[in-house]
Amino acid sequence: MDDAASVAASGRPAAADSPDTIARQRADASLLALLRTDGAPRQAAVTQLYAKYGREFRGYFRRHGASDAQADDLLQETFIKVIRAVDSWTGSGTLEAWLWTIARNTLISERRDEAADKASVSIDAQPPEALDRMASPYASAESDPADADCVTRGLTAFGRKFVEYAHVLERVAVDDWGYEELASFRGCSAGAAREYLSQCRKRLWEFIGHCYQAGAA
Repeated sequence: MDDAASVAASGRPAAADSPDTIARQRADASLLALLRTDGAPRQAAVTQLYAKYGREFRGYFRRHGASDAQADDLLQETFIKVIRAVDSWTGSGTLEAWLWTIARNTLISERRDEAADKASVSIDAQPPEALDRMASPYASAESDPADADCVTRGLTAFGRKFVEYAHVLERVAVDDWGYEELASFRGCSAGAAREYLSQCRKRLWEFIGHCYQAGAA
């Protein structure tokens, strides 16, 4: 993939891309190319992914109740799914956001298989305190939605349509990302990260705002 194609795949104008962002796009494109091969090149790419994301994914699984053994199994299953799905990925959003989507969905599937409890630990059903932070300043911690199922449906639809926005908001809510972490992820300035987070929250509010407004009516 050449520079122009890499920029186009990001979904953002070339003028808005910083050198760090372009470098990340090139690295992602190279890694994807290796993942889509066979043999030693693919194994090398998987090794790179493990080195870069393995610890974070495992920590994510542990924070959401997985034992050490379960976290190891979930990590392995996540990377198996990555290899199976890489050829069909369209390149929408960033590679990191796509990988986190697979990790979250792997955990959700495991939880659904373990029990009839349908509570989700992902963007599809954040705990109330995380939801307050994600929706802020549009909904306060003192304002509960009239219909919790309405929020769950909205978050599910939001996560499906805006994968990267959902990923960013989850990292802010669950991992306490600030503007510096978001700026590093986006390859932009702290000011641009602040504006991007505002866009994420406004988009989210389009999907769940009516749930809160119904409660205020």
